[in-house]
Amino acid sequence: MSVNKVECKNCKHFRAAPYEARIDGCYLQGNMPGKQSASYLDEQQIPGNHRKINLRGDCKDHTARVIRPSFWQRLLGA
Repeated sequence: MSVNKVECKNCKHFRAAPYEARIDGCYLQGNMPGKQSASYLDEQQIPGNHRKINLRGDCKDHTARVIRPSFWQRLLGA
């Protein structure tokens, strides 16, 4: 039986510092130990440990990131 290995960096729920998050990790609500309800408290969120969650490369919560079209594709409407 072949199992596809997934990488956290290709997941929609993974955020990395310095631009997307304060701390690298899994920001899926079920994997986070604590979630802030108010959006202005986002800096205080603690993400789940992505290395521990995806230890064998078989994360059940993996969702592929949406590939954004390039600038020229968006400009030309393709």
